[in-house]
Parts: sequence; structure tokens; C-alpha cells
Amino acid sequence: MSCNNHNTQSSCGCGTSHCHTGDKTSKRNEYIRLGVATAMLIIGVALGWNGFTCWGICWLPKAWYLFAYLLVAEPIFDSAWELWKKERSVFNELSLMILATIGAFYIGEYPEALTLIILYTVGEILQDKAVEKARRNIGDLLDVRPDTVHVLRDGKEEETHPSQVSVGEVIRLRVGERVSLDGTLSSSLATLDTSALTGESRPVDVSQGEMILAGSIVMGSPIEMTVSRPYSESTLAKLLHLVEESGQYKSKTETFIRRFARVYTPIVTALAVLIVTVPWLWSMYDGGFYYDFHTWFYRGLVFLVTSCPCALVIGVPLAYFAGIGSASKHGLLFKGSVHLDKLRQITAFALDKTGTVTRGNFDVTSTKSADGAGEETFRLLVAVEDHSTHPIAQAVCRYFGFETLPSVTDIHEDAGFGLTARTESGKTILVGSPKMMEKHGVALPEGLIDETHTFVLIAIDNVWQGAVLLSDTYKETSTQALSALHQKGVREVVILSGDRQPIVDEVARTVGADRGIGGLLPQDKVREVQALIRAGETVAFVGDGLNDAPVMAMSDLSFAMGAIGSDAAIEAADVVIQSDDLLRLSEGVDISRFTHRIVLQNIIFALAFKVIIMILATAGLATLTLAIVADVGVSLLVVLNAMRVLGFRVK
Repeated sequence: MSCNNHNTQSSCGCGTSHCHTGDKTSKRNEYIRLGVATAMLIIGVALGWNGFTCWGICWLPKAWYLFAYLLVAEPIFDSAWELWKKERSVFNELSLMILATIGAFYIGEYPEALTLIILYTVGEILQDKAVEKARRNIGDLLDVRPDTVHVLRDGKEEETHPSQVSVGEVIRLRVGERVSLDGTLSSSLATLDTSALTGESRPVDVSQGEMILAGSIVMGSPIEMTVSRPYSESTLAKLLHLVEESGQYKSKTETFIRRFARVYTPIVTALAVLIVTVPWLWSMYDGGFYYDFHTWFYRGLVFLVTSCPCALVIGVPLAYFAGIGSASKHGLLFKGSVHLDKLRQITAFALDKTGTVTRGNFDVTSTKSADGAGEETFRLLVAVEDHSTHPIAQAVCRYFGFETLPSVTDIHEDAGFGLTARTESGKTILVGSPKMMEKHGVALPEGLIDETHTFVLIAIDNVWQGAVLLSDTYKETSTQALSALHQKGVREVVILSGDRQPIVDEVARTVGADRGIGGLLPQDKVREVQALIRAGETVAFVGDGLNDAPVMAMSDLSFAMGAIGSDAAIEAADVVIQSDDLLRLSEGVDISRFTHRIVLQNIIFALAFKVIIMILATAGLATLTLAIVADVGVSLLVVLNAMRVLGFRVK
């Protein structure tokens, strides 16, 4: 992943870049300068040039060490100047290093000044490599787009970049090859590994004409597919773009650390000045106290070197970024660290029923019709339902399978109730739930509605004509998933549905939800979530991401379930669950909590180590060399600790 993307740590809060992406020539020059300066330091120390005289020539050691110093420090001076022109701030890591090394020269500590700048540069190189490797590992985990594709043109197979393939062209995929574009299967059957998209380890079978998403891996036998979207608009491209943009939505901890760094650096700089000046003032008051400027100035320099909060401002964002990468590996796509961090705080989950807890694959169990109503009634019903994307409507159309349908016009959706339309002769058609019939004053036969089925009713000119009875099936993991949430401390799991209350009660009982609330319109779901929030709960809503935009906006955190192929769902939710498995929720909670634990470890470790070195510096027990080694060491350790999140395994 590029260093210029928003996720790359632009500065350590002290203003210095931690992603030196210069070309090979500039890097080689940097290494040569560093090598020459190091050799000159070793020679100077070996010859006993302590910084004052050598061979009777007082200026030679100064010139020797100064030349070596400038070899390494010149790029740092340039960067500090550029940073000052850009931000008009002197409180950054670069200026602190420059002040500390110039101060060391001032008091005659030439070898130590050179050692300091060399160790600082080596530390920056090691730090950059560690951060770059960490981000590359995360990038490799997320970016699984193939670079080439085999497209069939004029009867021949051509190898080209996926961006050069047009919609409608046919591509050929071999076994083990990753799909690079969205499309429909042209072959009769395909077996795909979709784990990169959904986190689902089991192979998925796809039939001719069904959708195949970029990122899947072909198994079993070679296939051909027809491209349905350009490369830039493929599902995988959009998901990767979403991950890249996730840095815009930072957690409160991450935001606080950045603000803290801006205040922290000038404060510790002022403290370094006080370390030098306060003993001098005290010596004027207490004649028995001996003040040695060299000693206290050196202690102030050590304190100054220790002060940069690089470890904090590298370790915290990197841990969150690794957390987002780990979640993606488990089929959870977070739009930012703020959402990843929020998940650990959730105390109540509100779940949509259809397509979330249940499969949403309704099966028609029976039909009923009024006296005199025949097949034409159900043809009209299907003609209206054919304009809906709701799972129930699709199940009805699939069940009847009419090849030809009558023409209907003026189709309107009454959200939460059903659809209205007109026949060619001008008759009004109502297709929807029993509530819709009640709303329009349609009388239903006594005993028609039972409490164990979902009903789709049709009325023509406000006279009931027929009914289709359906039932839904539960997802295998729903009960296990809700049990896992309760075990992790979630206080309440509520099922919200537009279905009738007895059906919702039965679903809640079966899957282990605390309660179910039925008969809800979209605005009613908002009201129920508001009630949970007023009761002191931190609420996450889980739905299909298509019809629940109001309640998603109201919730503290929103999930779109099984939304890998839905642009609308990706847009609506804070988190996209890339499969239909509710167990991803509890896995997400584990990842969120583990990431937060790593963040706290990095903060505590970095601050504690800094404080210890600062105390030692003030007491005169730390050297400049120890200070810079400690600073680099802590930064490297928090980077390595942050990377533990990538290897986190859900129990």
C-alpha cells in the first residue's frame, strides 16, 4: 500500500514522516552518508579524540565530527525546514533532534552528538521498514485483485489487465485462478472459494446465469463468465476503496493521541528548559548548592531527546488499521476505527428478522382463493410482485413461475404494507399483508389468517380474491450466534420485524433472543431503537442495509448483513458483514476488544517507558545514547505489538 494513502502515518505527532519513500538512488546516498559518518565516529573514538584537542590541534576534532555530523544531519535540516514552511511549527521531532545535537556540540560532547544523530537515523530507517512491512502485510491481506485476465476475443484467448475488459465480454478462468471482475456464469456450473469476500471457508456452488463476484477463486473445473461491471466498479474494488478510506473515521482514542501529541511536545520542551534553568535559579537562592551548567544542560538534552511521542502516534493507528485488516479476513468490513472501537462498547443488538436471523428464503406452503377466482387472480398477484425485490415477493414469483403475465400500471409501494397497481381495464389491485387489507377496508374471510404463516393477499377493487401462505427458515448459526453474544456480556438481543407478533415471538424463542417485537414499520423500528438508547443501552442494529436506512442512522452502530454484492448496503451501514453468518458479530466483538487491548498496551508501555527515561535523565542517570536507543526500541516494540492483531484467532 502506498505511503501517500491516508492510512499511512504521515507524522509521529512531532511532525516527522515515518514513511520515507525516496527512490533507490536517494536511499543509497542516505546509506553511504550513514556509513561514512559511522566510520568517522569509530575512527575518532579509536584515536581518542574526545572533542577538545588531538595531536595538539584544537580545531581538528571539531571539524572531523562536524563534517561527519553534517553528512547525516543535512537531510534532517532540509526536512525540518520544509516542515516549518508547511506547518509553521517548531515543536516536532526533527527540531528536537537538531536542538539536542547542536546542544551537545555546544558543550563539547562531539562524539555523543554524532552518535545521537547516527542512532536517530538508523532508528528512523528501522522504524520505517517495520511500519512499511506492517502496512504491506495488511495491504496484501486486503488487496487480492489479480493483475491479469484471459478474455475471449474473436475466438482467441488474450491475456490483458482487467481494466481493459469491457462489459459483455467473456473471460475464461482456470482452476485456482482468482476472479478479477464481477459477472454472470456462462458455464453450466461452478464451484467457488469465496473466503476472501465472505470469510466463509466452505466452497459455494454457482449455477449458469448466477452472479460471480471479483475476489472468488475457481475450484473444481475451468469456467467462463460474462463481465457485468467495469473493473473500477467491481464489488472487490469498492470494498478495497472502502478499507482505504477507513482512516477518515478515527476512533476517539486515536484522535485523542494525535491531539495529545501536539500539546505534549511543547510541554516537554518547556520542561527540558526548566531542568536547565531551575537548578541555576536555586543555586542563586541556596549558596550551598553548586550549579554546573554542563551537567544540567546535558540532562536537559537527554530529556529533550526522550520527549518525542513517536511510539504512541505510530502504535495506536497501526493497531487499529491491523484490527480492520483482521476483521476483513473474518468477513467484517469496518468503515473506520471509530466503528471498530464502538463495537466493544455495544450492550444491545437489535436484529431485523427476515434475511438476518432467518434465511429470507421463503417457501410457499399453500394458496387460497375466493369463490370464482382462478389462475388469472394469481397472475395479477405475480405481475405486481414481480416489481418488488423483497424476498417474499421473489418467493411468490418463483413458486408460480408464470411465463407470461398480464400488464399492470401505476405500481406504488406502501412501505411496510405492500404494493398497489391498476389493471389495463382500470381496476385497483392491492397486494400485501393483512395490515394492508385492513388499512384499505378489505374484508377477509373468517379464519383465513392463522398465526404460523406469512400471508400475501390480493384484493381487486377492495374485494379479497386470494392468498398465498409462506414460511421462512432459520439460519443454522442464528441460535449459536445469539448465545455467543450473551456470553460476551451483551445485555439484550431484540428482534425487530414487520411480521406479525406471534411469528416474531416464535422466532425470538427459537433462536434465544430476549424478546421480539412485531408489526413494525420502518419508522417504528427507529422508535424501538430510541427506546433502547434512552434506557442506557449502546445499540447496534443489524439488517439488510436496503430498507432500514432510518434505523441504521439512529443506531450507535449499524451492520449490513450479507451485503457483499449490494452498493446500497455498503453505503448505508457502518460495518458490512460480507456473508450471511450471524456468528461474525461475536467474532467482531472479539476482534474489537483485542484491538483495544493492544492499543492500551501500546499507550501504557510507551508512556511508562518515556516517563522512566525522563526521570533517569533528570537525575543524571541516562545518556543521550540511552535515550535515543530507548526511543527507537519502544517504537519498534509497539509496531510489533500492533501486528499481533493481524494474527488474532477467534476462539
